[in-house]
Amino acid sequence: MKVCAFLTDGFETVEALAVVDILRRADIKIDMISITGDINVKSAQGVIVQADELLDEYVFEGDELLFLPGGPGHKSYYDCKDLLELLKEYNKKNNRIAAICAAPSILGNLGLLEGKKAMAFPGFETQLTGAVIITAPERVVTDGNITTSRGMGTSLDLGLELVRLIKGEELAEQLRTSTQYI
Repeated sequence: MKVCAFLTDGFETVEALAVVDILRRADIKIDMISITGDINVKSAQGVIVQADELLDEYVFEGDELLFLPGGPGHKSYYDCKDLLELLKEYNKKNNRIAAICAAPSILGNLGLLEGKKAMAFPGFETQLTGAVIITAPERVVTDGNITTSRGMGTSLDLGLELVRLIKGEELAEQLRTSTQYI
Protein backbone atom coordinates (compact mmCIF):
# COMPACT_ATOMS: atom_id res chain seq x y z
CA MET A 1 0.00 0.00 0.00
CA LYS A 2 1.14 3.51 -0.82
CA VAL A 3 0.38 6.55 1.35
CA CYS A 4 -0.36 10.03 0.02
CA ALA A 5 0.34 12.93 2.41
CA PHE A 6 -1.31 16.13 1.24
CA LEU A 7 0.56 19.37 1.92
CA THR A 8 -0.76 22.90 1.80
CA ASP A 9 0.81 26.14 2.94
CA GLY A 10 0.46 26.36 6.71
CA PHE A 11 0.65 22.62 7.38
CA GLU A 12 2.05 21.53 10.75
CA THR A 13 5.67 20.50 10.12
CA VAL A 14 5.99 17.74 12.71
CA GLU A 15 2.57 16.25 12.00
CA ALA A 16 3.46 15.74 8.37
CA LEU A 17 7.16 14.91 8.53
CA ALA A 18 7.12 12.65 11.61
CA VAL A 19 4.51 10.45 9.94
CA VAL A 20 6.45 10.50 6.64
CA ASP A 21 9.64 9.58 8.52
CA ILE A 22 8.11 6.64 10.42
CA LEU A 23 6.45 5.24 7.30
CA ARG A 24 9.65 5.49 5.28
CA ARG A 25 11.56 3.72 8.07
CA ALA A 26 8.99 0.92 7.63
CA ASP A 27 9.68 0.84 3.86
CA ILE A 28 6.17 2.05 3.14
CA LYS A 29 5.97 4.16 -0.01
CA ILE A 30 4.70 7.62 0.89
CA ASP A 31 4.36 10.51 -1.51
CA MET A 32 4.07 14.08 -0.31
CA ILE A 33 1.59 15.79 -2.63
CA SER A 34 1.25 19.56 -2.87
CA ILE A 35 -2.26 20.89 -3.35
CA THR A 36 -0.97 24.45 -3.81
CA GLY A 37 0.15 24.19 -7.44
CA ASP A 38 3.75 24.74 -6.27
CA ILE A 39 6.17 21.89 -5.53
CA ASN A 40 7.58 23.89 -2.58
CA VAL A 41 5.19 24.16 0.34
CA LYS A 42 5.73 26.34 3.40
CA SER A 43 4.73 24.96 6.79
CA ALA A 44 3.15 26.95 9.59
CA GLN A 45 6.58 27.07 11.21
CA GLY A 46 8.22 28.52 8.08
CA VAL A 47 9.88 25.28 6.95
CA ILE A 48 9.83 24.91 3.17
CA VAL A 49 9.31 21.31 2.08
CA GLN A 50 9.66 20.09 -1.47
CA ALA A 51 6.72 17.84 -2.24
CA ASP A 52 7.21 14.75 -4.36
CA GLU A 53 4.33 15.58 -6.69
CA LEU A 54 1.65 18.13 -7.50
CA LEU A 55 -1.95 17.01 -7.03
CA ASP A 56 -2.84 18.02 -10.60
CA GLU A 57 -0.17 15.66 -11.98
CA TYR A 58 -0.46 12.75 -9.54
CA VAL A 59 -1.81 9.42 -10.78
CA PHE A 60 -3.88 7.64 -8.13
CA GLU A 61 -4.17 3.88 -8.36
CA GLY A 62 -7.22 3.67 -6.14
CA ASP A 63 -5.83 1.85 -3.13
CA GLU A 64 -3.71 4.53 -1.46
CA LEU A 65 -4.07 5.61 2.16
CA LEU A 66 -4.87 9.32 2.13
CA PHE A 67 -3.29 11.37 4.95
CA LEU A 68 -4.14 14.94 5.97
CA PRO A 69 -1.72 16.72 8.33
CA GLY A 70 -3.21 19.52 10.40
CA GLY A 71 -2.05 23.03 11.18
CA PRO A 72 -3.61 26.40 10.39
CA GLY A 73 -3.35 25.61 6.68
CA HIS A 74 -5.93 22.83 7.03
CA LYS A 75 -8.62 25.30 5.94
CA SER A 76 -7.07 25.27 2.46
CA TYR A 77 -8.19 21.67 2.05
CA TYR A 78 -11.73 23.05 1.65
CA ASP A 79 -10.58 25.06 -1.38
CA CYS A 80 -9.25 21.95 -3.14
CA LYS A 81 -12.35 20.38 -4.68
CA ASP A 82 -10.31 17.55 -6.25
CA LEU A 83 -9.03 16.52 -2.81
CA LEU A 84 -12.49 16.70 -1.24
CA GLU A 85 -13.94 14.51 -3.99
CA LEU A 86 -11.03 12.07 -3.61
CA LEU A 87 -11.66 11.77 0.14
CA LYS A 88 -15.35 11.05 -0.44
CA GLU A 89 -14.56 8.52 -3.17
CA TYR A 90 -11.98 6.70 -1.04
CA ASN A 91 -14.31 6.61 1.94
CA LYS A 92 -17.13 5.20 -0.18
CA LYS A 93 -14.75 2.37 -1.21
CA ASN A 94 -13.79 1.89 2.45
CA ASN A 95 -10.16 2.79 1.67
CA ARG A 96 -7.98 4.05 4.50
CA ILE A 97 -7.92 7.74 5.42
CA ALA A 98 -5.91 9.35 8.24
CA ALA A 99 -5.99 12.87 9.66
CA ILE A 100 -4.40 14.65 12.61
CA CYS A 101 -4.95 17.79 14.68
CA ALA A 102 -7.45 20.11 12.98
CA ALA A 103 -7.62 18.01 9.79
CA PRO A 104 -10.16 15.47 11.13
CA SER A 105 -12.62 18.39 11.01
CA ILE A 106 -12.44 18.13 7.21
CA LEU A 107 -13.58 14.51 7.43
CA GLY A 108 -16.33 15.44 9.88
CA ASN A 109 -17.61 18.29 7.74
CA LEU A 110 -17.68 15.96 4.71
CA GLY A 111 -19.84 13.51 6.69
CA LEU A 112 -17.17 10.77 6.67
CA LEU A 113 -17.12 10.24 10.45
CA GLU A 114 -20.78 9.35 10.94
CA GLY A 115 -20.98 6.75 13.75
CA LYS A 116 -17.18 6.36 13.94
CA LYS A 117 -14.89 6.97 16.89
CA ALA A 118 -12.69 9.98 16.12
CA MET A 119 -10.55 12.65 17.74
CA ALA A 120 -9.07 16.02 16.86
CA PHE A 121 -7.16 18.88 18.40
CA PRO A 122 -9.14 20.15 21.42
CA GLY A 123 -11.70 22.69 20.26
CA PHE A 124 -12.36 21.01 16.91
CA GLU A 125 -14.59 18.26 18.32
CA THR A 126 -17.75 20.13 17.29
CA GLN A 127 -16.68 19.75 13.65
CA LEU A 128 -16.41 15.95 13.88
CA THR A 129 -20.02 15.71 12.72
CA GLY A 130 -21.66 12.42 13.63
CA ALA A 131 -18.57 11.00 15.35
CA VAL A 132 -18.24 9.38 18.74
CA ILE A 133 -15.66 11.76 20.24
CA ILE A 134 -12.60 10.19 21.87
CA THR A 135 -10.47 12.42 24.11
CA ALA A 136 -7.25 12.24 26.15
CA PRO A 137 -5.57 10.15 27.34
CA GLU A 138 -6.10 8.35 24.01
CA ARG A 139 -3.61 9.56 21.40
CA VAL A 140 -4.84 7.92 18.19
CA VAL A 141 -7.97 6.02 17.22
CA THR A 142 -8.79 3.80 14.26
CA ASP A 143 -12.41 2.97 13.53
CA GLY A 144 -12.94 1.04 10.34
CA ASN A 145 -11.12 2.80 7.52
CA ILE A 146 -10.56 6.09 9.40
CA THR A 147 -7.63 6.87 11.70
CA THR A 148 -7.47 10.17 13.60
CA SER A 149 -5.07 11.69 16.10
CA ARG A 150 -4.98 14.77 18.35
CA GLY A 151 -2.00 16.89 17.32
CA MET A 152 1.70 17.47 16.96
CA GLY A 153 2.56 15.61 20.17
CA THR A 154 0.79 12.49 18.91
CA SER A 155 2.42 12.43 15.46
CA LEU A 156 4.65 9.43 16.21
CA ASP A 157 1.67 7.57 17.61
CA LEU A 158 -0.17 8.16 14.35
CA GLY A 159 2.80 7.06 12.25
CA LEU A 160 3.21 3.87 14.29
CA GLU A 161 -0.52 3.14 14.07
CA LEU A 162 -0.36 3.44 10.27
CA VAL A 163 2.64 1.09 10.21
CA ARG A 164 0.64 -1.36 12.37
CA LEU A 165 -2.33 -1.17 10.01
CA ILE A 166 -0.25 -1.57 6.84
CA LYS A 167 2.57 -3.90 7.89
CA GLY A 168 1.59 -5.32 11.27
CA GLU A 169 2.11 -5.00 15.01
CA GLU A 170 5.58 -6.57 15.05
CA LEU A 171 7.15 -3.96 12.75
CA ALA A 172 5.39 -1.12 14.57
CA GLU A 173 6.86 -2.34 17.87
CA GLN A 174 10.32 -2.72 16.33
CA LEU A 175 10.15 0.90 15.15
CA ARG A 176 8.85 2.08 18.52
CA THR A 177 11.89 0.48 20.16
CA SER A 178 14.50 1.46 17.57
CA THR A 179 13.40 5.12 17.66
CA GLN A 180 13.42 5.08 21.49
CA TYR A 181 9.71 5.89 21.56
CA ILE A 182 9.10 3.57 24.49
